[in-house]
Amino acid sequence: MRRALILLLILALLWLGWEAVLVIFEIPAWMLPTPRGVAEEAVRSWRILVGQAAFTLSAAVLGLAAALAFAAFFSVVFALSRLAERAAMPALIIARSAPAAAIAPLIMLFTGRGIATSIVVVVLVGFFPLLVNLLRGYAAADRNAIELMHVHGASPLRTLVTVRLPYALPFLFAGLRVASAAALLGAMLSEWMTGSDGLGQLILDAAELRELELLWAAVLLSVAMALMAFGATTMAEARATRWRQASVAPGL
Repeated sequence: MRRALILLLILALLWLGWEAVLVIFEIPAWMLPTPRGVAEEAVRSWRILVGQAAFTLSAAVLGLAAALAFAAFFSVVFALSRLAERAAMPALIIARSAPAAAIAPLIMLFTGRGIATSIVVVVLVGFFPLLVNLLRGYAAADRNAIELMHVHGASPLRTLVTVRLPYALPFLFAGLRVASAAALLGAMLSEWMTGSDGLGQLILDAAELRELELLWAAVLLSVAMALMAFGATTMAEARATRWRQASVAPGL
């Protein structure tokens, strides 16, 4: 309830600040619409907004899930083999350094203009943050626990699953918070570049047609989706790492 009230207060302050900027600086409606006009347009066009947002969100979720699967696989391989990490990491860094705006048209040549291109772009932008954070989490595991597993003759894979992975969970969720926002941006960027459905294309079309109310409604919806993704990963982290809080509490 407290968080809901704080959120409503923030929204009310933003609404008033928006109105104040329009009045103080005398900004015409063709440059910046009123928040009331944006809200009314959102109500009128809610079917379009929801449909396009669902397309973008589907690409972001599917791409993020694939990126997480690839990052988990490569992190395990790299954690078990330093040679594999040294051999493959430079290629992964080069792939990550390529701008998404430059590679989206190339991907479109193989996957077409549909959702597949957006999924591939999301995988490329979300994979590296997840991989790096997983590797950092593995390295942050408790040394005493690792030595204990070694003394009892546990294999490197069992030590990774039993000790290193639980300690890597906070790092994983930190990477997920970054990757989730990047996934939405990557999906929208792919839509801009390929002309497929989604919020990205809706924003581009609204800008070309000077439908500013619809444009701002789509932009604010994308921001709300990013905030919800951040909140969802934070709640998931709290549930997944509850065991660590319980283990630390008695020592406090």
